[in-house]
Amino acid sequence: MAQKQQRDGSDRLWLETLIESFEAASRSDVRAVPCDSALLRSAHKHLSIRKGPREAGARLIHAA
Repeated sequence: MAQKQQRDGSDRLWLETLIESFEAASRSDVRAVPCDSALLRSAHKHLSIRKGPREAGARLIHAA
């Protein structure tokens, strides 16, 4: 089912903010700063938790 398009410009604002974040993160002076190891461990733990149908090995099927 298609999502409703925002007419108030919030989608465009969100996209512009995302692009600015990527551009800021790609700067060499930002990339040279070491990451907090506790933060990296926390993110890895959070992302490794499986949820939903994939947990049981089910495949996601996209309707055409």
